[in-house]
Amino acid sequence: MAMALTVGQFLASHHVDYSLMRHRHTDTSFSSAISAHVPTSQVAKAVMLKDQNNEFLMAVVPSNRRVMIDKISRMMGKQYFLIGEHELSTIFQDCEPGAVPSLGPAYQVDMLVDDLLLEQDELYIESGDHENLIHLDKKQFHRAIQGAPHQNISGYRMLYSQAHDGRHWEWE
Repeated sequence: MAMALTVGQFLASHHVDYSLMRHRHTDTSFSSAISAHVPTSQVAKAVMLKDQNNEFLMAVVPSNRRVMIDKISRMMGKQYFLIGEHELSTIFQDCEPGAVPSLGPAYQVDMLVDDLLLEQDELYIESGDHENLIHLDKKQFHRAIQGAPHQNISGYRMLYSQAHDGRHWEWE
């Protein structure tokens, strides 16, 4: 599968121009960026949350950042939690497990986008599988997210480090 059917239909119906970028099989958006040789700050990672009323919210942040759930909860005036992996498959039925596209509107899910992504000239999002990224320029990304609200919702970033025990990635 190169792209989830829902994603392809959504992009076509909204006249979003994109290209697909193939990479080796990966398990995370961060790893996809590394494999595809694109900046990790340009890959939009979708993190699915829900509130106490089981209403979903997609928080979209750069793949090298973490979502600040407490900050989102304060901003939105309700408590959010990460959803369980089993719940992802009920929302993203045409996607491989864990390959969530950062396009809430395609799946009728409210979305909140991190401000850092809006500063990028080029962006990449998961296509619904673990081997392709959707490449969009800034204008096409804005068209795809349909004016979704945005805030500073990420913190920490993943950095490459050469510590005494070898090379590795760590959170700053």
